[in-house]
Amino acid sequence: MRRFFSIFKLKPEERIQAGVVLLVIIVLNGLFIWRMHDLFMQEGFGPYWKVFERELHLSGYDPLTYLGVTDWDTVYNVYRHPLLAFMIWPLWLLNQGLSALLGVNCVQYLVALPVIVASLYSYVFIFRIHREVIGLGLNDATLLSVFFFSFAYIMLSVIVPDHFTISMFLLLMTLYISGRCIQKGREFQWWQSALLFFITAGVTLSNGVKTFLSGLFVNRRDFFRVRYLLLAVILPAALLWGVAVWEYRSFVLPKELARQEAKAAQQKRIEEQVARMTPEERLKYEARQTRREARLKAQAEKSGTPMKNHGFWKWTDITTSRTETIYENLFGETIQFHRAHFLEDTLVFRPVFVKYDWLFSYVIEAVILLLAVVGLCCGWRSRFLWLSLSCFGFDMFIHLILGFGINEIFIMAPHWLFVVPLSVAYAFRHFRGRRRQLLRLSVFGLTAYLLVYNGYLLVDFLLSPIRAVL
Repeated sequence: MRRFFSIFKLKPEERIQAGVVLLVIIVLNGLFIWRMHDLFMQEGFGPYWKVFERELHLSGYDPLTYLGVTDWDTVYNVYRHPLLAFMIWPLWLLNQGLSALLGVNCVQYLVALPVIVASLYSYVFIFRIHREVIGLGLNDATLLSVFFFSFAYIMLSVIVPDHFTISMFLLLMTLYISGRCIQKGREFQWWQSALLFFITAGVTLSNGVKTFLSGLFVNRRDFFRVRYLLLAVILPAALLWGVAVWEYRSFVLPKELARQEAKAAQQKRIEEQVARMTPEERLKYEARQTRREARLKAQAEKSGTPMKNHGFWKWTDITTSRTETIYENLFGETIQFHRAHFLEDTLVFRPVFVKYDWLFSYVIEAVILLLAVVGLCCGWRSRFLWLSLSCFGFDMFIHLILGFGINEIFIMAPHWLFVVPLSVAYAFRHFRGRRRQLLRLSVFGLTAYLLVYNGYLLVDFLLSPIRAVL
């Protein structure tokens, strides 16, 4: 356990750049807090949900963490995020105390703390992967780490009050530990794997699959030993599922039943009111219903057609274009912001697909993918690279094959986009002389461009005024 906590101690060569990264992260969070300060620092819960929902538009990211820390509840889907509500419970307690003392809602400041820490250590761990696992020099490891954080939705993730930044930190930490184990010929002990699974999957269920993949690539054949499968895979998975079922029955189901009863009662009142309407009033009512149905239909079209309309299947999508998704959203918006409909929510205003204003943006995208492919060819024998690709492949299966979240796939970038700089890192390790220098200049130029382009759009957004709704 002492060895585990030691990985959070900064090494001498990391301290200066970690300090610079921390300063940038704090500044961005400060701008975001300043932008929303007047709306969110009100005393009492009041109409907070309406304020969060109407004003907190950072692409498709949800304001659920703000809501949970303001007025605690199981605000997340308990089957997809089994432990997340309990992880923010201490923040809610602290917010209650601060609100009583100061008379304001400190939710923005409190949520920013774990986001800042997770963002910083995401940088630290991807730097260490480049430096210690892949074996790059200090300058190249730093360049590729900054390259990763110049990507649009990685840069955005450092201020997002959602679970994605925490997931990115946990996944990069797991990859770093896995890489070091592969290097040193060590295996995951069953309790280490079980603990990692419980934490990572507790935040987001899909993270747990990647923890199992890490166990498979680190332990290889020993992963299938009966004792390891029972204690490191089956037992923690069953325990986490049991927690999710208990959470649903204890917290969610009673509220769902109450909402159904309230909805039925409301529908009965509406039918009684319609029956008493004059012909003119009924025409106006029917016109409002027609407009409402049109809005719901347009929103449903953005969400695509699911394979089935129950259980986990209702989150699938078989109609949204996969080809356009790949070049506009998967490797487009995640790396370079689209200027049009900037950070708008797909389920509110943003179309599913937005075109870039310049052909140059598509050229940048193609160059980055070409570098990643070259890196894959250079490192195809690396077990660690195949582990990273397996995590990426799992995400592509649930997003591109099943269609989960495909209409806003770019918000999932912190879960998988690290595969791009990690792939390019193997090209750095493989090339020598002029080829490496050319590669280094290419990545430096791309990084500088993305930092200026994405950074300008994000900072300009954070400095722009918002319309108050209270």
